Amino acid sequence: MANILDYILWRGDLSFEMSPFNEVDNLILSKLAYLNFSGIVDKEIRRGVPLYRAAEIYFKEEREKIKNTGDLMGESFFELLRLMANCKRYQHLKLKMYVEKMDMEEEKQFAAVTIDLGNRHLYVAYRGTDDTLVGWKEDLKMSVMDMIPAQREALEYLNKVAMRYRSYRLYIGGHSKGGNLAVFSAVHATERLKNRIVQVFNNDGPGFKEALLDTQAYKMIANRIITLVPQSSIIGMLLEHDEDYIVVQSNQKGLLQHDGFSWEVCGTSFIHLKSITKQSQIIDRTVKRFLSGLSLEQREQFTNILFDILCSNEKKTLTDIKGDSWKSVLGMIKTYDHLDKETKKAVMDTLASLFTEGIRSILEVRTPEQWKDKMPKFQKSKIAEATKKTKEN
Repeated sequence: MANILDYILWRGDLSFEMSPFNEVDNLILSKLAYLNFSGIVDKEIRRGVPLYRAAEIYFKEEREKIKNTGDLMGESFFELLRLMANCKRYQHLKLKMYVEKMDMEEEKQFAAVTIDLGNRHLYVAYRGTDDTLVGWKEDLKMSVMDMIPAQREALEYLNKVAMRYRSYRLYIGGHSKGGNLAVFSAVHATERLKNRIVQVFNNDGPGFKEALLDTQAYKMIANRIITLVPQSSIIGMLLEHDEDYIVVQSNQKGLLQHDGFSWEVCGTSFIHLKSITKQSQIIDRTVKRFLSGLSLEQREQFTNILFDILCSNEKKTLTDIKGDSWKSVLGMIKTYDHLDKETKKAVMDTLASLFTEGIRSILEVRTPEQWKDKMPKFQKSKIAEATKKTKEN
């Protein structure tokens, strides 16, 4: 089936005046935030850089061959940029105010770029989580902190864009964590700025702590938030979403559906489905119940310990761990062995709680007859024992 690259080939000859901005355009523009435009798109130059010109410089400097720390770029991203630079719909859009910040001490990973759509409309695009462990740790802290560093940066960035382009109306969006940042910045914007926002797109990004959803600030913008998730969404179902979400069809399975290039397109929209899969429902219930059973202190402690273990042997990215897998595992075991007895117990109790909630969710979403034979045989005795304890409780 067709994806966003096919969409560009099909509809790239149509301007936004001929075919208005839509949900597929949103995902395409959100992907630009993942590309490194440092030195190409100056955050201080008001007029911006035409997309075709930014692409010329990008490929002339062979940036597609440069692997930066935390870079998750695949060929699909570069093909996206090539296609956009050579079609009427996107090539003359201007890129503005590119910003990229990484701070290990503050545990912050943030990047954004603004795209001028013409006719005094902007799309503010926030980058999702990259390959850095600090970026993933910051994500997990969403369940602990009222405002993680990247969310604070997102709000400050939106305010700067709004101040510089006072007469413009705004679309705001992002993929993965970028979608969360888009919603967060819109919710915390002033009422005057909210009135300039057309729509906010959360493309398979996590939600928020429940307290935020009850605020008047959230309710003022909720009807303009569009949340898109694939049918087996995992990342996008984390934490709470008050708004209805749109389920889109993906040609991948499981966690790989988080890749927006796998989302299937028909005409000017994605292919919409009625609901998420049973597996996604299980994971959703499991994580929500697991987190509700932990205090904020326990969540923070577990997050810090988990990433101390992952960062063994001074690993900084998921790629570092994968590329040196055997040494990484030995380093993690060594780090765990050096934990004191009380900390080890806290880790094991937390993992046991997560396992128990998983069993409960499975029993609610499907009957034992439907799932037990699909589990690995060597685990069946443990599953049966855990199920019995769960029912007794």
